[in-house]
Amino acid sequence: MNILKKLPTMPCTLAIIAVWIAIWVIVTIKDVSPLLSGKGMARIGNEYYRLFTAGLTHTNVIHLLLNVSAMFWVGYLYEEHIGSVKFLLISIVCAVLAQFIFLYIYRNAEGSIGGSVYIFALCGFSLTTQFLFHNLPKLTYGTWSGNWIMIYLVASNILKLFAPDFSTVIIHGIAFILGMAAAFICRCFGI
Repeated sequence: MNILKKLPTMPCTLAIIAVWIAIWVIVTIKDVSPLLSGKGMARIGNEYYRLFTAGLTHTNVIHLLLNVSAMFWVGYLYEEHIGSVKFLLISIVCAVLAQFIFLYIYRNAEGSIGGSVYIFALCGFSLTTQFLFHNLPKLTYGTWSGNWIMIYLVASNILKLFAPDFSTVIIHGIAFILGMAAAFICRCFGI
């Protein structure tokens, strides 16, 4: 596996990861997470930037590391094939839309955070494009990227299904469906 040779082909993946890490460091030094986390539409006021910044923050180092590893493998598998600009645009647009829909549903939410919206949107996009575009790589179990992505998709939701509040599963599902929709839009418009 030539991971080091692949790094230059994934600049947007590495940029997203770098931003996540930088914001996590800033949050650990001076807790600015109350300023960055998403708030329900009944509470957001005019702070719509939160729809973007919510996907850049993480609750703790384990949350950060799990999202960083999943983002790395999604980018490793797909960024080069779909193009860095499209990769970045799909991830940001779907993440912001997922936050908007989620925070519209949960109008009184106090805090929505985590980069998983990026990952689930990209996974929805990538898994759908496997069927729509035959020249893209397939997510294959038994490979580093396939194993990490599949385990992440299942593990990040399975315990939440049995929790009293499974809003995490809902936002993951919204992001995944938006990623799927983005794949169909790309197919319809030949993007």
